[in-house]
Amino acid sequence: MELFKPYRLIEKTDAFVVYEFRTGFVYLLYAILLTIGLGYFTQVNAVSYTGMGLVVLYLCTVTTQYRKLSKKISQSTAEFSGSKWSFADPLLVKIPREFG
Repeated sequence: MELFKPYRLIEKTDAFVVYEFRTGFVYLLYAILLTIGLGYFTQVNAVSYTGMGLVVLYLCTVTTQYRKLSKKISQSTAEFSGSKWSFADPLLVKIPREFG
């Protein structure tokens, strides 16, 4: 399921763990939402239903993978750098080792 994880482990030391969030998943979610909007405004139900199915698939695969890391981030004093919108400078989260 590594393909569907919206993050990846970059660095692991004795003091901290660094995760990189994959920017493509943010754009994928917005593309799915645009598909739903396109189907709604053009009144093509097949496109809307396809988009809704993709949202359900996204929630079942990607979001459930993110839940475990989200809990670690909320319990710790994580440091953030980068941007969730940038492929060149992706969002990095540095978590103290006892939480990561």
